Amino acid sequence: MKTTETAGSNRLIHEKSPYLRQHADNPVDWFAWGEAAFDKAANEDKPMLVSIGYATCHWCHVMAEESFSDPETARVMNENLVNVKIDREERPDLDQIYITAVSALTGSAGWPLNVFLTPDGKPFYGGTYFPPRQSGGMPSWTEVVRAIGRAWQDPAERKKLLDSAGNVAAVLKQHLHDAQAGTASPGLDEASLEKALDVFSGSYDPVRGGIGKAPKFPMPPVLRFLLFYSRYSGFRSGQTEKGRKALDMALHTLREMAGGGIFDHIGGGFHRYSTDDNWHVPHFEKMLYDNAQLIEVYLEAFEITGEERFARTARQCLEYVRRDMTHPLGGFYSAEDADSRVLDLAGPEDAGQGVSKAEGAYYVWRKAELERVLDAPAAEMMAYHYGVKAQGNAKTDPFGEFAGKNILFDARSIEDTARYFGQTVEETASALQSARERLLAARNQRPRPQLDDKILTEWNALMISALARANRVLEDPSYMAEAEKGIEFLRQYLFSEDGHLYRRWREGQRAIPAMAGDYAFLVQALLDTYDASLNPGYLKQAVDLGGRMLDRFYDPDHGGFFMTAADQDRFLLFRSRDFTDGVVPAAGSVAALNCLRLHRLTGQDRFYDAARGTFDAAAARIRKNPAMAPQLLIALGSDLLGSAEVVIIGRRGEQDTRSLLHRVRKYPRESAQAVVVENASDRRQLLGFMPHVEGMKGFDQGAAAYVCFNRACRDAVGDSDALDKLMQEAMNTQ
Repeated sequence: MKTTETAGSNRLIHEKSPYLRQHADNPVDWFAWGEAAFDKAANEDKPMLVSIGYATCHWCHVMAEESFSDPETARVMNENLVNVKIDREERPDLDQIYITAVSALTGSAGWPLNVFLTPDGKPFYGGTYFPPRQSGGMPSWTEVVRAIGRAWQDPAERKKLLDSAGNVAAVLKQHLHDAQAGTASPGLDEASLEKALDVFSGSYDPVRGGIGKAPKFPMPPVLRFLLFYSRYSGFRSGQTEKGRKALDMALHTLREMAGGGIFDHIGGGFHRYSTDDNWHVPHFEKMLYDNAQLIEVYLEAFEITGEERFARTARQCLEYVRRDMTHPLGGFYSAEDADSRVLDLAGPEDAGQGVSKAEGAYYVWRKAELERVLDAPAAEMMAYHYGVKAQGNAKTDPFGEFAGKNILFDARSIEDTARYFGQTVEETASALQSARERLLAARNQRPRPQLDDKILTEWNALMISALARANRVLEDPSYMAEAEKGIEFLRQYLFSEDGHLYRRWREGQRAIPAMAGDYAFLVQALLDTYDASLNPGYLKQAVDLGGRMLDRFYDPDHGGFFMTAADQDRFLLFRSRDFTDGVVPAAGSVAALNCLRLHRLTGQDRFYDAARGTFDAAAARIRKNPAMAPQLLIALGSDLLGSAEVVIIGRRGEQDTRSLLHRVRKYPRESAQAVVVENASDRRQLLGFMPHVEGMKGFDQGAAAYVCFNRACRDAVGDSDALDKLMQEAMNTQ
């Protein structure tokens, strides 16, 4: 009999995860992951179902509505299984283990992820979405559950399931933990970067940009690698043909993405991915981690090229996060759903409001809607510029969701639009901006997509890094204020009184001990915030937290970083390591670069040894798959390039200090670290981990720069050209 904590709800009603709460009214007797579920499975001798998804997952919603909300399906599940729900964004460690298991069992995996376990947590069967009735050769969900239940009750069949569980667990442990590169084999070198670039070049779309065919994901780590490689190539040997190719690939992709429907031209921000090759028809959910990373990529492209469009795209993403994704206290929400209730602004009765939901309903437009909201000239200009048609403009629409509707994209350049309407570019840009503002006001009257308002340390740290870089590149102090407010939010709400960091905060509750990704991205954010603010307090926090990151997650036996600490969760099959950069880089990739930056500052060998150990641990896998870890290859490249720490003694706001800082910042930030000492307070804060600053003094006539590399600091220089010569020497010294 189903146990309920509240009438009409299951025990998930007491969870804070928005995804788990979405299932609180299911008739399924759901458990959250933990002791209660394992005790029930052991006491009742039942297999476990672990069902993994996230709050903005479209097909998770579909399966929930079709199966988990159905009383008869729930009865079958409750009789045969102990049912566990997991939010993959809260528990990426569990998600990695079980999605790897399902991939090993079936050849592919995704979300919703449904995996069946023995009572001690070993997977033996799984899949993704299952229909409520047999369809297209797929069994129905209830057929699968009944078959698992029958097999578990049959001794001979149970033995097969247990044998499968043992085999899968062994494969998982070898793949996710025990496998090691072997330091006797060749390590990573400059050729590793070139091989990765060759892989990306081979799958690059020269027409529309991006890597591979539809569905197309933005893949910020790949874009960052391409931009880094172009700079790396220039500093190593003068710009090579491959360096120019890398830059062209990145810039073309960024232009195409910013002009496509994957970008929200009315409200700013990028959607999750494009379902077609042209970046036109997106999957409409918006993720904080996508937008935070893309802000940084567009800012870097602006730094390299000076092309204003890149800065404008970054600003629009920043404004979206500021407006729609920021908690009043300073943290950042996780995501917005793809689906929302249907409300046609052009219809007189607003038929369908509150009745049906559709993908992209909040974002798409009928031509008549534009004509209703805007005056005739503005509607005509918007339709011309953004490709709006009476019949709709989605060329790829297999389910007919967008019939008669338009996904705005740059069908024509602003110059072409200006010529067509006989205006200047400036007049046209102003008219389009005014029209977009009116459309945004009208769109705000529609039912909004659901907001996943949980606050994750890892993703917040990504956003803090983006804001810090925006402050430095765009010279807008409001971005630094928001970055510092974000850091203060994490300090106040994600750290416990005894200094332990947690992963998630929602509705006043912090929970889930922080994982390697939380530590790695927060250390990165603190370093990035220091680079922009030059407040030594952030540097001290980065060094302290970086030391804890090593103590809790580094694998001293095999190299690399575990996703979880040893005391994370006694129900984990094992502690896994992740060497693959996905849409978000692996924690170990970010940690390796952090360690190089921290070694440069502190001279502590344990940081450098951890970075090199991570390169060695990943070497064999990267040789087999050169493109698997672009962020880790950035770290490798920064080590190969050489590095320098530059200590500037001077006043932060004065021109002589700013001139020296500007010269340092023309070098790859992965390899050049500037530290400014303005007063005795700065010096005191830095002495704990940079004792060499004690005797450094400025010149009587102005600021002085000390360039430190190869464990020694050169004599102070006071002009940018002399500084540049020393930086060149450092960059060419390994």
